[in-house]
Amino acid sequence: MQVKANINVINNIIKMQEVAANNIANINSNGFKASSAVQVGDRVNISPDARAAISNSAGEALSTTDPVRDMVAMKMNETALAANVDAMTTQQDMSRALLDLKK
Repeated sequence: MQVKANINVINNIIKMQEVAANNIANINSNGFKASSAVQVGDRVNISPDARAAISNSAGEALSTTDPVRDMVAMKMNETALAANVDAMTTQQDMSRALLDLKK
């Protein structure tokens, strides 16, 4: 069974949720540079976004957060988390059924 793989993915989803939530929380923070989180293999790479900041009338750099992108990412992460929990539940049910057959 691949429970360990599911747990690794869930941990990565948590990291990606944290990055998106941090971006959204700082949307009104002048000069804030949003980050991106991408799962690569069994780990998450977090890097600053390459978007240029727009300046306000006072010349201050505004946040580079893209709320639409981050909200979509959070919804995708929520769906991926549910799928991994379902997969782990199914694996557990299958193991129980197998043990019941051996009795």
